Amino acid sequence: MRRFFGMIGRSLEDRGGNIALMAAVVLPVVLFVAGVAIDTTNIVFQKNRLQAAVDSGALAAASGLANKHMTVDEAREAARDYVVIAMRNATASPIPIGSPAASEASVKQAAADKLLIDNISVTIEPKTLQTGAKGYDISVKSTLPVDLNAMTRLVSGDGINLSATGKSEGVSDTKNALSMVLVLDRSGSMAWKTDTKDTSTNGCYIYEEAYWPYSKWSTPCYVSKIATLKKAVNSLLTQLKTADPTSIYVRTSAISYNNAQDAPGVLAWGTAGTGTYVNALAATGGTDSSDAFTSAYRDLSGNTETKAHAQKTGAVPTKYIVFMTDGENNYYQNRTGDSEATRSDAATKFYCDKARDDGIKVFTVAFKAPKRGQDLLLGCATDPTYYFQAEKSEDLVSAFKAIGNKASNLMVRLTQ
Repeated sequence: MRRFFGMIGRSLEDRGGNIALMAAVVLPVVLFVAGVAIDTTNIVFQKNRLQAAVDSGALAAASGLANKHMTVDEAREAARDYVVIAMRNATASPIPIGSPAASEASVKQAAADKLLIDNISVTIEPKTLQTGAKGYDISVKSTLPVDLNAMTRLVSGDGINLSATGKSEGVSDTKNALSMVLVLDRSGSMAWKTDTKDTSTNGCYIYEEAYWPYSKWSTPCYVSKIATLKKAVNSLLTQLKTADPTSIYVRTSAISYNNAQDAPGVLAWGTAGTGTYVNALAATGGTDSSDAFTSAYRDLSGNTETKAHAQKTGAVPTKYIVFMTDGENNYYQNRTGDSEATRSDAATKFYCDKARDDGIKVFTVAFKAPKRGQDLLLGCATDPTYYFQAEKSEDLVSAFKAIGNKASNLMVRLTQ
């Protein structure tokens, strides 16, 4: 070694120079360093490429299990396919179709795909979440051989194997709990007839606006607004029951009102108690929605509902108020005996705004309501898509069905 460095020193001292000798000594070092730099850059690129591929495979398996209802075996296959496709896309370059180069490239690509597939392992472990939903822990691992250039192979062998692991969680049938309070108008005008004929009988006594509060005999018979409301509410409750057949994610209640709030129902698991409450409603009196809506807001705004769901399933509930009227507020009573209808509108709207601020979603339904009643409900809804205007019986049923569909879809969703 001393003789080597001595030779280098003498060469440097020799002004005449020995360029050939210096080149012979320095050039291999330069080539080696350049080769290592190229290989290092390629290794980093290939590692990132492989990591992105296995990540996409893991997400594909999770999505397949959740959103496409794949079996575990199908999800494994999807994960492998995504890894292969991702690796292809990272290196693909355009080659004219039909050319000799394209044919050769196709053969090479098939060989590369097979080598990659042989080195992909997909593990899918089922589990049960706290909420009772079925979940999966997904792991996709792959290795990729990387060749090294001739200079790097002098010190590290022919090549190295890179490895990467992608992980994801698939969840199916995730239950998103909800608490819902129905605020329902049962004022005297809800006894009036609709345009829907009651085919169950040839004739009956009916109420009309022109004859109110007196009834008259009619042939044919017509369905009343209150009967239509009961049918509409029951369609909503049926949807919630279908989404939560064991009554562990849905809590409901109802509060009716005319010129004063009635005794409220109690928020409870399932829909049975709410159905019984609504089916017993009778149409009488004036209209003041303020106390009933305030009561609904207070039932949902505290921590009671959140705690109830936490203890039952660990889920965080979405909170809803469904507010319906067929008229406009025409009665308001405060401690001083004031009876200004506009004050009832203002008091109702005040708690509508508080509900929105607290994240409580408010659906509103105007059933053959006059302009002022429509304006109150439109302003009270969470946004215009939460407002329904029903002019016919079938419109009211459709409105409540749409609300049930929206709420149940949000409650039972598939995630990845």
